[in-house]
Amino acid sequence: MPNSPYNLIIADDDSTIRNLLSIKATQHGFRPATVSNGQEVLEMMKDHVDVVLLDLHMPKMDGFHCLQELSKSHPLVPIIILSGENDASSAMKAVKLGAHDYITKPFDLNLLFTTLRNAKKYSHIQRENQSLKDSISPAATSTDVIAYSAPMKKLMANAKKVAHLDSSILLTGESGTGKGVLARYMHAQSDRADKPFITVSCPALPRELLESELFGHEKGAFTGALKRRVGKIEAAKGGTLFLDEIGDLPIDLQPKLLNVLQDKEFQRIGGEQTLPCDVRIITATNIDFKEKIKNKEFREDLYYRISVIPLELPALRTRPEEIIPLSEHFLKRITLQRGSPSIVISKSATKKLLQYDWPGNVRQLENLIERASAFCEDNQIDADDLVGNIDSPSNSDTTTNSLAGKTLAEIEKIAIGQTLDLCNGNKAESARTLGISEKSIYNKMNRLNLTPTTKTQL
Repeated sequence: MPNSPYNLIIADDDSTIRNLLSIKATQHGFRPATVSNGQEVLEMMKDHVDVVLLDLHMPKMDGFHCLQELSKSHPLVPIIILSGENDASSAMKAVKLGAHDYITKPFDLNLLFTTLRNAKKYSHIQRENQSLKDSISPAATSTDVIAYSAPMKKLMANAKKVAHLDSSILLTGESGTGKGVLARYMHAQSDRADKPFITVSCPALPRELLESELFGHEKGAFTGALKRRVGKIEAAKGGTLFLDEIGDLPIDLQPKLLNVLQDKEFQRIGGEQTLPCDVRIITATNIDFKEKIKNKEFREDLYYRISVIPLELPALRTRPEEIIPLSEHFLKRITLQRGSPSIVISKSATKKLLQYDWPGNVRQLENLIERASAFCEDNQIDADDLVGNIDSPSNSDTTTNSLAGKTLAEIEKIAIGQTLDLCNGNKAESARTLGISEKSIYNKMNRLNLTPTTKTQL
């Protein structure tokens, strides 16, 4: 029996069969939900579902039609077909439409639940593979870097020089300056370009999950470790591992990462075998390491290991000549993705964009342009389409003076509150603008007693 229940949809128009299968499914450790037609199955798929048991002949929407829809919308969910017909052509049709298996009535219950358990294992493997694919970026993805200003031209020249080296690189700069894009660019320019590029956000996961995410684990290493799992260090073999927000790496995991950098080896959690690793590590941060090291929150020896080659990304306000080229670059990508006509930026919008100070840097600009492109008329972005807190030029001196005498907690509350206002209460977008994880912004909002509608003034 599985250690924890999971979601199973039983779809059959015969209530006797539904009830029997529901009782047996519970006994076998499943968490079943029963429906009587294909339309109800599609509605249930809004929630997390692991396996679907689908009868072919049902009212409203039959099994074949439902199977076809599920194969398009949820290709990773295995579908087991139940049929009263021992018909080879129906079985072949079901398999072609994407069915995982085909079982005829009357059926052997033990065989049925063995098939369901195998389907669940298959689903788990498929989801893990998809998750890994999502985290592995091809070299051609998001590697375009706009460099018109002198600071960016110098940065890109240096980045190209060191891209082929295996030395550890530390990218620094304010949140939203494009550290992830630069990391992908250097991977694409390196001898490792045809190997994986894998990103791990250090604050995005709790300490225990982060350790397993990075180093993997052996079967039985801890409760719930039902099989061996390959970590991202191992998955990035031959390629590049990008550790974002490295300053948030828990202190007790830092010696393990130091060992990877120093000795080029590691162990999975619960493992005794020392494994070699061939991976180039790029890290990124927007914090002051001196303060972290002073407070014993970051190891000094690890800092020197990750910062063999430091590269600092300039803030967008220091390179205003790139604001419009970046905006046009984002618009081109957005319209290509949507398959929509080209969008231009009016003179009034250009003036407004150039007047702003961009505290959220390139990420804030990208979000604003995407939002404006969704609401603009006649394929042109005007000043009125630039919705957000950019209606007047920033006054750094005024802002600095108004922060004087405030505690760090008060300043943090102001920054998060105003970003929430800027992003219309969207916490995920606010987190991206601030350069923190979505989990972090929820924690900070709870700690600071903030809501998306809280007004925070300087």
